[in-house]
Order: sequence, then structure tokens, then C-alpha cells
Amino acid sequence: MTTVTANDVRVLARSRDTDPVLAVVDDELVVIPEAEVREQDRVVCTQRTLVHELGIEVSDIEAQLFAGRLTALLAE
Repeated sequence: MTTVTANDVRVLARSRDTDPVLAVVDDELVVIPEAEVREQDRVVCTQRTLVHELGIEVSDIEAQLFAGRLTALLAE
């Protein structure tokens, strides 16, 4: 099972890529530009969604809780 960490959430929040997403690529979580997502990859969260849910500044607690939510979504 893939586990999203608070660090993954922080990396996504701070990414300066164009339209960054947190995605599972080859069984590994990575932050990449949305334009680089392939058909076989799975987008877990976009930076737009993250900012909409938590705002621009993400606290450690918020990152941990959001990571838990994303991990639960991946398990479905």
C-alpha cells in the first residue's frame, strides 16, 4: 500500500512546477507537472486542490491530516 506522508504534502504545496500534482508513478509518489502525467499514472492530488482545502500556508498538523486523507483515498 502506498502511504502519503506530510512531507509529500509539503513538497506539493511548495512546488513551483506548472500545475503540479502528487501522483503515483511506477509505484512511487512524486510531484510532477500535470502535463507529464501518463495514462498509467494515478493523480492523488493537485496543488490547486491542496490550496483550496488548506490555503497557501500548510502547517505540520494540516499536512499530516491531509496526508492521512490522501492515503485513505489511495486504499479505496
